[in-house]
Amino acid sequence: MNSPPKPGRWATTASPTSNPAATRGLTRSDSPFWATRKSCCQWELVGSSIRHQRRGNKDRVTGFVALTHRPRRNRRACSRLTRVTVNSPPRPAPCTPLGKRLLLAAATVVGMLVVAEVILRIAFPEPITIRFAQDTQELQQLQLDKFGGVLINDPIRFWRLAPHSRLAESGSDTDGPFFGVISNGDGFRENHDIAPEKSAEETRILFLGDSCTFGYGVGWDQTFAAVCEDRLNNRSEVRRFECINAGVPGYSLYQGFQVLDDEGPMVKPDVVVACFGFNDRSEWDGLSDLQHAALAPPGWMSGCRLAGRLWRMTHPSSAQRTAARKPRVSPDEFRGLLTRIRTRTRQLGARLALISWCERFQVTDDRDERTPWQRELDRFARRHRVPMLDLVPLLQRWADEPDQEPQFLDIVHATPAAHSRIAGQVIEILEPVLGNGGSPE
Repeated sequence: MNSPPKPGRWATTASPTSNPAATRGLTRSDSPFWATRKSCCQWELVGSSIRHQRRGNKDRVTGFVALTHRPRRNRRACSRLTRVTVNSPPRPAPCTPLGKRLLLAAATVVGMLVVAEVILRIAFPEPITIRFAQDTQELQQLQLDKFGGVLINDPIRFWRLAPHSRLAESGSDTDGPFFGVISNGDGFRENHDIAPEKSAEETRILFLGDSCTFGYGVGWDQTFAAVCEDRLNNRSEVRRFECINAGVPGYSLYQGFQVLDDEGPMVKPDVVVACFGFNDRSEWDGLSDLQHAALAPPGWMSGCRLAGRLWRMTHPSSAQRTAARKPRVSPDEFRGLLTRIRTRTRQLGARLALISWCERFQVTDDRDERTPWQRELDRFARRHRVPMLDLVPLLQRWADEPDQEPQFLDIVHATPAAHSRIAGQVIEILEPVLGNGGSPE
């Protein structure tokens, strides 16, 4: 600051009057102001006339400041006015509450995650499961590429039937063994959707299985599940039966359990009929279906592409680490899955029945051979007193009948005539379960 003016140039007063024109552009100082003039006197702040103007976080102040002159040799004090300019530091920004800061940080993180999720969905297609890729390759080898178009990837079941799928109706050699109605909106081989509510007079039977249950080479209304529904409804005047065909080509018992676990609460079945054992022994790689499922992201991640991608980066697949191949479902795993299906069926308030499917070689070649999976079914049914239909002795007896037409389309899939006869046997084993009038006991 400049030295105070000499006496006589400024009016002396203890309460100076503000002169806006002369004080424009001055800034306020909140600390005491000291000035010295040579070495014989001292100037001290004694009063001021201030005008404030707020700009941002700074105080813009103009005014005159009164200084008193105090000589060292006890000369009488005199007051002088001088114009001062002092730059004060800006006021600190107001402190945001901790809660608001945390909320802002959380909103920023969520926004970044949403942007990353959108980018992943646009830039990268959804990864398919290894099992779905293997099944698609097998369909190509069997020249069933057309059917592969009605299968979609599923992170839990590996694949499923695309909703509302239909193929050509002819079923000729050109069209292949899959034709007509393939699935309804729920992915079942039905020509109608299942009502979400079940009436008191309705009995629902859920058929779980693979292509043998689905009806490889036969129309949707020729499967043993559809024939069961027609016959049960024809013989009952009181109750209405809904037999739901949830069979999917290529499915193992693991995938059948997932269907029951996912769709059971919606279907509300009274009886569950499970028919598996053929695809379970297929050897695709060095891991079983259960091991592949353990490598997949948890179910709650299935809807989030970012979480699933991070999971796969930290949990690499080990399917190719061993050259040894193993069944998709081992006999021990098969036994454990039967227990899980029985437990889940009870949780749904339903009864369980089993079907042990027959293969062609057991009718034409070695009639005494049973696969390990068929033996597991038989032991489980006996141990837990679960009704089971063993088709091996039945088809052997039917094959011995005179003028009997072929019962198989290939090594395992039944003809429409065989489906019709199987339906009659299924109804027989269900009678103890359904009780009088067709109502589950």
